[in-house]
Amino acid sequence: MMPLISYLLKSYTRSQRYFAPLAGVVIAVLVLYSYRPNPVMNSYAASAVILFIGCASLGLSFLNHEHPVQRQLAIVHLRSARRYSMGGILALGILTLLFDVIIVMYPVITGQFSEPAGIYRIILALIGHALLGMLGVSLSLMLQSSWVPKRNHSTGLILGILILSIGGTQISGLLTGPLLPLRLLLPPVAPVMNALMDGDTLPVSSMLSSFVHVLLYIALLMSVYLYKSGYKDYART
Repeated sequence: MMPLISYLLKSYTRSQRYFAPLAGVVIAVLVLYSYRPNPVMNSYAASAVILFIGCASLGLSFLNHEHPVQRQLAIVHLRSARRYSMGGILALGILTLLFDVIIVMYPVITGQFSEPAGIYRIILALIGHALLGMLGVSLSLMLQSSWVPKRNHSTGLILGILILSIGGTQISGLLTGPLLPLRLLLPPVAPVMNALMDGDTLPVSSMLSSFVHVLLYIALLMSVYLYKSGYKDYART
């Protein structure tokens, strides 16, 4: 699997499609910390949302960077479309964790906070950023060009999903009565945001509940993606 991951990462960096999502995340984080001092957990909640949006964009650019023929040759060589898809997820996971560590440690190293962050809050931030980053990746999986051929459709869908995700708390309040089950379909960005913002006072059990919620959501999306990828014709654009 490591040769596949290495191949995908090298292919992606050569394509230079990483520049737009990378630049967007860097600029947004720099703007967030352009004034100081900053509150620790509120800042981490905001940067986690930035990473969520950035990883959704990163996922689309990564999954769309290969030529269909090159992708098909890789799948034929591996003899498994699901293995190829798993390699893509793992490669995106590596990129997400790299972003995660940089974004969380940047304000600590540069002294952007109004008080010491502390080990506990840094660990919470690392977990929260990783989960929201992978949530963004998981949402992008089935909107790649081989699944949604028209780019304007996939772009519109991902933007709509991102908006719904970030506004989840307000939208959940509108879903009452027979619409209550629809709350389960909303990507759980808001619970992680709230958990990070209230990290200093929130009980550990509530924090874990929010983290497990988003982890299960990610696992479900990725499981559906891997299952369907075995039947997908990746030779098409």
